Parts: sequence; structure tokens; C-alpha cells
Amino acid sequence: MTQLERYAQMMKVDLGQVKANIAYSVSSEGSVLRQTVQAKADKIAIHYDVTSGDSPERVAGLMRNARNGCYARQSFGRPELFDDTINLNGEPFNMDDYPAP
Repeated sequence: MTQLERYAQMMKVDLGQVKANIAYSVSSEGSVLRQTVQAKADKIAIHYDVTSGDSPERVAGLMRNARNGCYARQSFGRPELFDDTINLNGEPFNMDDYPAP
């Protein structure tokens, strides 16, 4: 909702009150013992209740910009953005040197 407020100010859209309900469905599959466990998000459902004195066209533009300008939302679709590094006991550690059984 931070992006809604941010873009509302930039676009000069009258944004009254916003409430959001978020439902997050997750699952996992594979085996912990075989080190093949894979978690995934199945669905993130967001419902917004918006109060605005502005036109529906301007509110639609605001919602579109807020959705497309949300860093978290855009990151979820690009897992290659993650760059993990690990130190083990103070030394660099590469998990790939120890493949799963």
C-alpha cells in the first residue's frame, strides 16, 4: 500500500482510504531427507477496498502504476535476482561443492 500512497501523490489522485485483504497460499513437495524439498507460493490473492473522489480512469491508472512499481511484486517473478553467499565458521562456503545425495 506504500506504492499506492506514493503514486497517488505523484499523479495527484485523490486517494481517500485503502484497505487490503491478502491471502497467501503455499505448499511444498519433495523430501527433506533426500534434500529435494521445494517450497512454492501457489497463489497470492489481494483484494483492495479503495475510497476515492477521483474518476475511475484515474484510480485505474494509479492501481496499475502501484502494481507495476511494487519492488516486492516484481521480484517474486524473478528468482534469479537472488545472489546468496555463505560463510561457514568464518570462511567462504559453497554448497555446490557438496551436492545433495
